[in-house]
Amino acid sequence: MKKTTIMAMLLAAGTVTTQAADYKYLTIEKKDGTAVSMTAQGLSITYADGSMKAVNGAESASFTLSDLKRMYFSNTKADGDATAIEATAADWNDAETEIYDLSGRRLPQGTKPARGLYIFKKGNTTTKKFVR
Repeated sequence: MKKTTIMAMLLAAGTVTTQAADYKYLTIEKKDGTAVSMTAQGLSITYADGSMKAVNGAESASFTLSDLKRMYFSNTKADGDATAIEATAADWNDAETEIYDLSGRRLPQGTKPARGLYIFKKGNTTTKKFVR
């Protein structure tokens, strides 16, 4: 089973190499949910002794093949561009915080939002939060 998985990953890596030029990043996800994105241009991937090493100039990452979940090319960097949604009950009464619903409507200052998803903006920081 492990040999089949490793062989499939090797074949997949060889198959998508011709399409890699269309994308900015290669993202490598591990089974524990962590992900590493590396610039695709100039990227070199080697396999040896059950491990994979990806190198691109100064960027370098090593993985145990049995820990890998998937690899894919994209135009967004997994560990930098995506943002999470926080669960919170705070900030709604802060005079400096602006709160918007998902339609972009601003809630009146001092209004406690009902349970749901909102955009909280304070200064130059904007976060998505789930109000319980």
